This record gives sequence, C-alpha cells and structure tokens, in this order.
Amino acid sequence: MLIRKHPFFILLKIALVLLACLVPIIVGIYFWNYLGEQGWRAIFLFASSLWYLIFWLSIFYTLMIYTLNTIIVTDQRIIENQQKGFFNRKVSELYSQRIQDVTAHTKGLIETFLSFGNVVVQTAASEREFCFSQIPHPEIVKDVIMKIVSAKHSGVKL
Repeated sequence: MLIRKHPFFILLKIALVLLACLVPIIVGIYFWNYLGEQGWRAIFLFASSLWYLIFWLSIFYTLMIYTLNTIIVTDQRIIENQQKGFFNRKVSELYSQRIQDVTAHTKGLIETFLSFGNVVVQTAASEREFCFSQIPHPEIVKDVIMKIVSAKHSGVKL
C-alpha cells in the first residue's frame, strides 16, 4: 500500500500560489499608464518575470515534496520516506512484529467530510511512535496495518 497526504493539501497550496501569481497582473492593470509615463515598464516586466520564476519554483518544490513524502505498508514492514527539502531526506522503517497498537484519528468537519486524518502506530517501548498525518482514509490504513500485525502474530502468511 502506497500512501501520500490527502490531495486537499497540495491543491490548497497550489491555489494559494496561483492566487499570488495574480499580483503582477493586477498591479500592471492599475499602474500600466503610470509606469509608461515614468519609463518603468521594463523594470516592472523584469520584476514580474522574477516574480513568476519564484512562483514556478515554489510550485515545483511543493509538488516534489508532496510526491516524495510517502508511506509504504508491506506485509513485512512500514517504510516512511520524509522529504524535507531538495537535499534533505529521512527514511524510517518499522517491522510489523514490533507494532503494538494502531490508532486512527479524524478531528473536525473538514477532516470528516473529506475523509482524512492521522494514523499513529505505537511500537515497542524502546522505539518511537510513528505518526502519519493528513492521510486519506485513516481507518482503512489502520485496518490494513492491524490485519498485517494479527497475521504476523498468528503465523499466517499473507
């Protein structure tokens, strides 16, 4: 099972970036004649080009982080890949024999309506707990993990 954050979050970030892309257009519409009179149109067009370059890079960065942040659930282990920047990545794995408890948590109207939430996997006392936030259908993910854990403890192969 390959899990990423709910698409709502990537769409929200891209919508905010696209909203910010309207700033040079609005400024250009209102001040075009004034910029022409002062001889600043070339500077405005250059600044607008830099503005759009920054926002293209931010859209690329946002899509890259969304795509590379994954959780992989297999019958042997859970692998969490956290991409924190262009050159900063953290990979954690947890074997299914060490899982003690799995909790799915959905809080609020938006999370309930769009069916996303958090899944917390509690491990043995010497290890940390894994928290997967803002993932779609947390109850289904919890059920899959618990099915794998119960199959491992009973000795049944999946």
